[in-house]
Amino acid sequence: MIGHNGFLAITTVIGLMVASPASGQDSERGRGDQLRGLQLAANDGHDHGKDDHDHGKGGHDHGKDHGHDDKSHFEAKSFSTVKEAWSFLATTTTEAEKLLAEGKVEPIHELAEHIGSAVHTLEDKSDMVTGDAKPKLAAALKQLDKAADELHHSAGSNDADAVALNLKKVKGLLPLVQSLYPDGTL
Repeated sequence: MIGHNGFLAITTVIGLMVASPASGQDSERGRGDQLRGLQLAANDGHDHGKDDHDHGKGGHDHGKDHGHDDKSHFEAKSFSTVKEAWSFLATTTTEAEKLLAEGKVEPIHELAEHIGSAVHTLEDKSDMVTGDAKPKLAAALKQLDKAADELHHSAGSNDADAVALNLKKVKGLLPLVQSLYPDGTL
């Protein structure tokens, strides 16, 4: 015989099953709707866990639409030398800090995309870095590229707190990157 507590537990389970939108014959359809909702949330145009940030080799392309409504985005900046790209990084991150302090988050969106372009120049044109410093620089630039991309997206979302955090990440990586270049290169 089922006691009072057992009866109450069974009644609660049955009540929950009846009240569930995925009950009875529609249970598979209801589960499918839930899974589609999760898939949509996880597949919102951004990479969640895979690190394909392999510019020029089929990875994440900042020139293509990746979660933004405007396909043209911003005109890409190009840098002819590592020194030019580094100078841009230094001045632009300082400019972004000033804009953030003034509460102007939206202009940082474009600056962050250009910061990413400067990082790509460093990735592509840093042949003067050799030996043990070469893989360290590659790893540091990969982190800097990711931080710049996060800065870009948080500024595009007009999220001042996330912009502040991501700008701090970018600024924090600059001394490491600079230390890996031969003296006088940057």
